[in-house]
Order: sequence, then structure tokens, then C-alpha cells
Amino acid sequence: MIDFFFKIGLPVLMIGIVTLASHRYGPAVGGILGAVPAKGGPILLFLALEQNTSFAATSAAASLGGAGGCGVFCLVYALVCRRVGWPVAGAAAYGAFALTWAAMLPISAWGLAPAFAATIAILLVSRRLLPTAPPMPRRATSASDLPSRMIAGAAMVVFVTTVGPYFGATISGILTTIPTVAAVMALFTHAQEGPDRTIGVMRGMTHGLLGFASFLTVVAATLVPLGVVRSFALAATAVVAVQFIELRSALRTPRPDAEVEAALDLPEAAE
Repeated sequence: MIDFFFKIGLPVLMIGIVTLASHRYGPAVGGILGAVPAKGGPILLFLALEQNTSFAATSAAASLGGAGGCGVFCLVYALVCRRVGWPVAGAAAYGAFALTWAAMLPISAWGLAPAFAATIAILLVSRRLLPTAPPMPRRATSASDLPSRMIAGAAMVVFVTTVGPYFGATISGILTTIPTVAAVMALFTHAQEGPDRTIGVMRGMTHGLLGFASFLTVVAATLVPLGVVRSFALAATAVVAVQFIELRSALRTPRPDAEVEAALDLPEAAE
């Protein structure tokens, strides 16, 4: 039951939380929360426990390329979603993820520091190039909205956690970062709420991926010398600190004036 919760239950629960947060506080906040390593963290933890710490550390280092790829996934999806439907946008974004991962492989071979620097550079450039979207109104969650998103997310997580260990540490690391929560949020938001709100979610995801990259780097650097408990505690502290800064920034973003806010029925921003 513990294995089931961490491999499937926690990521699926995160999809529900992110969906509700996006509807209540706006797509940027939802996107930042969606980048919390609720899938990658448990997968790396189980790799450390079921394989060994060296295997999991190698997977975490390889995952940095995938974290950069997730940023490019969000960028490409945001750039094309106003012109094409969700199937084409999803295919284009996944293609961009794969190309970025391939480009990061030789950089990852140089060591952890170059891989981390390249990943951060990719994420910052992706953030810079993202299109803007107008403020989005609060949206009520339909009866079928959450279950359908959570089922889709569960299917993707089951695939990744089942297939990954059979292909070695590097491929396991890449599969750990395949966009699952981001893809579910992008596809469903695009299909149900339109491209403008989707762009807001992708912007939030790109901001949140900085915390994910920090988490992976700490795990890769400390797992072997410090062991599982201390390494993951440090990594969790790092991601909480980064995501806290990003959330404060998102929640303090200037709101529309009173007339626009009333027209859009926007929720009050948290203090």
C-alpha cells in the first residue's frame, strides 16, 4: 500500500490539488504547484531503496536533462496552442522535450555542475520566451473534470514507474521527468478552458521547474555520501524554499483594476 501511494496515489493527488489551485488562485499558481516533484521524488526514492543509492544518484543527474526538456515542453505548448488543437500541440511539445533531452545527454556526461547550469539556462530562456495571456476568470470544476484528469495522470505514472527500471539508471532518470502532470494539465486545460488559460499554466510550470531542478541536483550530489534520509531531506528543503519564493511572486503579481477584476470574477489574491 505504501508503494502504491508513493508511486501512483501521490502524483494523482497532486493533479487534483493543482487543478483546484489553478481554478481558485489562477493558472500561474497551479502551474508552480504542478512542478513540485510529486512524481519524480517518489520514483527516485524507490530507485534508491530497491536498487542502490548510486543507481538513484545517476538517475537524478540524468533527470536534469529531462527537467530542462520539461521547460521546453511548456514553451512549445504555449507557443503553438493558439494555432492548433491539443493533439498537435501535445505532439509538438513532446517532440521538443525529446530533442532537448538528446541535446542534454553529452552535457550531462561532463558532470553535475555543467548539467545543472545548462538546465537552469534552458529554464530561464524558456521563461523569457513564453507568450503572455490575459487574466483568467475563476472557473468552477465540473463533476467529471477531476476524475478524468486523475485517471489520465495515473495511467501515465504507471507506465513510467513500470518501464523505467528495466532500462538502466540513465533511462530511468529520463523517464522520471517525462511530462506527466504538465501534460495532463496542458491537454485538459487546452481542451476544456482554451489556450489563454493553458499559457498561464505553462508559465507557472516553467517557474516551478527551477525548484524541481534544484531538487534533482541536491539528490544527485548528496545521495551517495549522505544516504537516503539526509539527502532527500536536504532536497525537499531546497524545493520548498524555491517554490515558496516563486509562489510569493505569483501571488503578489499586480491584479487587474477593480472594474476588470469584477468583470472577470477573479478570486482575491492571498496575502
